Amino acid sequence: MSKPEVEDFQSIQNMYARGLGYGRIAGCALAAILGVEGISALLKGDGVFELFKGSYYAVYALTIILPYRRMKDRAWNRCFILLSSLSALFVFVMVAVVIFAYMAAADRGERLGVPGFEGTLIFLALLQVPVVFFQRKPGLLH
Repeated sequence: MSKPEVEDFQSIQNMYARGLGYGRIAGCALAAILGVEGISALLKGDGVFELFKGSYYAVYALTIILPYRRMKDRAWNRCFILLSSLSALFVFVMVAVVIFAYMAAADRGERLGVPGFEGTLIFLALLQVPVVFFQRKPGLLH
């Protein structure tokens, strides 16, 4: 490779690293939101679903903020599988949350709008899996 090609390659690598860093920052924001929501659900404790949701949010928030870049390979593999599983389950939990909110609103005779906040949380949750993966294996981005 010539010098300009190497510089272009390094520039692209830096751009990818910066984007992945922004993805992890978004993950930390998601973890903070889930932590607050989880603690709130646990303190309310209205039924089994609220207790499950609160516990799940707390565990998922802790899983998101794990230091994946500094983990040894075996620990990273296990935690990455846990993150992937919890992220997939998060989609179903959020769908259930939205369904229960719509049912409660219907009982009160109200109509809810588009669940934009929940959709954003789902997007940020599903973003974490590829971000963690490509931070660990940046060579696979090519």
